[in-house]
Amino acid sequence: MRHVFKATKMGWGKEKEGIYFDAKYYTKEEAMAEFKPFQGTTQKGYPYTGYEYDGQKYHDVSYVGEFEDNNMPHSDIELMDALIKSKK
Repeated sequence: MRHVFKATKMGWGKEKEGIYFDAKYYTKEEAMAEFKPFQGTTQKGYPYTGYEYDGQKYHDVSYVGEFEDNNMPHSDIELMDALIKSKK
């Protein structure tokens, strides 16, 4: 089992990234704590809170859920399919 997070990288491209933590070694809360908040200011002077993990900075981070290793979503479509199946 793995805890799955979806994060948006800093920059204008709004590139998304999936980040996974092995549930054998991390609780959901411990995995979430790996994303360290930082304060920044936009070019226009607006303050914001971003998150950093493993040297990469992100605009936002969302917890997606816990998934079996053989059922990991690798795209938004796969994620939606998995979430729909889990509700049935």
